Amino acid sequence: MLSGCTQHHALRDPQHANAGPAPHVHKVAAQKEPAPPVDALYQLCDAPLDSLQALPELSAARTAPAVMGKDAVLSPGDLIEVVIENGEGFSGRYVVSPQGGINLPYLHGIRIRGLDVYQVAEKIELALVRAEMFQAATISVNVQVLEWAEIDVVVSGAVFQPGRHYINKHHAEGKHDEKTAAFGDYRSTRLLTEALRAASGIRPDAMIERAVLVRNGWHFNVDLGGVLSGDPVLDVPLIAGDKVIVPSIGCVRQELVRPSQITPKGFRVFMSNLTESANSNANAAVGRFSSNLPYGARLLQAAVSANCVGGGQWTDAPRKVVVASTDPISGDFRVVERSVEALMRFAHDDTHNPLLMPNDAVACYDSDITNIRDLARFMLDIINPLRAL
Repeated sequence: MLSGCTQHHALRDPQHANAGPAPHVHKVAAQKEPAPPVDALYQLCDAPLDSLQALPELSAARTAPAVMGKDAVLSPGDLIEVVIENGEGFSGRYVVSPQGGINLPYLHGIRIRGLDVYQVAEKIELALVRAEMFQAATISVNVQVLEWAEIDVVVSGAVFQPGRHYINKHHAEGKHDEKTAAFGDYRSTRLLTEALRAASGIRPDAMIERAVLVRNGWHFNVDLGGVLSGDPVLDVPLIAGDKVIVPSIGCVRQELVRPSQITPKGFRVFMSNLTESANSNANAAVGRFSSNLPYGARLLQAAVSANCVGGGQWTDAPRKVVVASTDPISGDFRVVERSVEALMRFAHDDTHNPLLMPNDAVACYDSDITNIRDLARFMLDIINPLRAL
């Protein structure tokens, strides 16, 4: 009777209470008996995705082959190398200006923002021919990207941290001499999926099949469903100033609550499992945060991680677990309570054993038996000194 969390024999079938030892927990959890009604943390989707309606304002979005191309496009801050045959006065390295252009000698600014290197080469050739610097039959321009710059994008909608984010950050100490001297630059963090990662991942109510990219006033649909299903995905290269909108379907899709390239891989949960209030943080073992859990963890897993489950058989059956959470869709703050015994019994029930969200708070409360034990100890502490008088 020193400590406890869940009473194993309390999980037995009441019709066979005297039939011998209690069965194992995993066998009881497999029983599909009706779960008692409980307060839900959030609304789960109970309809297939095909029957859910997309937001009406997204109906004007279209798919553009130029935006969906596999070649990355140029953005302000990118460093390029322009090589022109017999054009030593024009060849050289150029940084794309904040306005999205480059300035070649004797020419007005050439706007190249949003173009790939082949389109940039054609545009430079046309500008030089029109300026009568070269003949159309003899000019040859080659453009290489030496370094992709860090860019800022805006992400909104069904993501955990909407707002302005910077992606493709550079770390100079990570570059090798051979790579610096070579032509070209590999970009892996200027893609749409990286923008979603920078926004702490999509929420479980996201309609990733209808994500929208806004560029220069145009709206384009992007299907990212393959990131989680394993189907091919055309990840869109981004440029500075792009905006990404992830629509919400208004309910939690359980298939999205797992680690992936566009969802959180893990998150922190604040836990408390004190029998008594502590006098100091050191005594309570208060650290930076209590526990990191993989995305997709449920309340029962957090309760086990906080040592709320297991222990003495007499003290822990009536124990309670309380979770305080913010609804990822509505933003409402909700607090629900679960019995440890019922949580173990109905672990298969999505409402009774809810999925946890980042920054949830989980607390365990002792059973009445534990409270009676502590009261008895308190009374003995008073009586024993009196007996000695």
